[in-house]
Amino acid sequence: MFKEGELVLLQDKKGKRYIFTLKKGGFFEFHKGKVLHDEIIGKKEGDIVFSSKGEKLLVLRPRLCDFVFKKLKRKTQIIYPKDVGQILVLGDIFPGAKVFECGVGSGALTLYLLRAVGKEGIVVSYDEREEMLKLAEENIKNFFAKKKEEMGKLILKKRKIEEGVEEKDFDRAILDLPEPWRALSQLKNAIKPGGILLCWLPTVIQVFNLIEEVEKNFKKYYLVEGIYETLQREWQKEGRSFRPKDRMVAHTGFLVVLKVVKQGI
Repeated sequence: MFKEGELVLLQDKKGKRYIFTLKKGGFFEFHKGKVLHDEIIGKKEGDIVFSSKGEKLLVLRPRLCDFVFKKLKRKTQIIYPKDVGQILVLGDIFPGAKVFECGVGSGALTLYLLRAVGKEGIVVSYDEREEMLKLAEENIKNFFAKKKEEMGKLILKKRKIEEGVEEKDFDRAILDLPEPWRALSQLKNAIKPGGILLCWLPTVIQVFNLIEEVEKNFKKYYLVEGIYETLQREWQKEGRSFRPKDRMVAHTGFLVVLKVVKQGI
């Protein structure tokens, strides 16, 4: 049953979705009227509520991707779910992992990492911008407000990667930086042997420069496991017609996967 302080998603008959946090005495208002929060509190997922204008709404729990797109406060471009998926899979992010992240942004990827590592895991996130750290922390608290037991331990730090990595023994590391090659030296001793470093980059030239640096100066520390780009196209059914949607999520970035083969040599 839904409780005060939890996130809820209302969906209308056209599929439009609305997300908000439940509060006793509160209400949600949209173009089809008002919905009292007290009418939702105590309901189960899949129940129905009606607005003051008679609009029928389905009561659901929002997925993390719903929260990221509909509710997350952002000041930067976020990593799309299709790309988060390949980060979690190709990076082999597992429950209990210790993960380093640099380039927190609005905290979208951090949310997925915290859920993936679970309550036994740790996520250490660096960003040199104080305002982004505060925004990410706010977004994370908003999503995990009533389910902190689902998330790993989070350490947020205002720090430049060039200043070095204070923590050690990471299983995985993820860089969302314009020049990730500048962090290769700092990370080779911070990631466990056999660990994985993932670099998220929007342009071809950035990928080229990163691989060039690895091949010239860090070949004995990192093995290039792959360079990936993922495109996503949705389909739709309308009556007897079944075809792709007019718009698709095409290029958003490249994922470079590096394996740490040796350290400190």
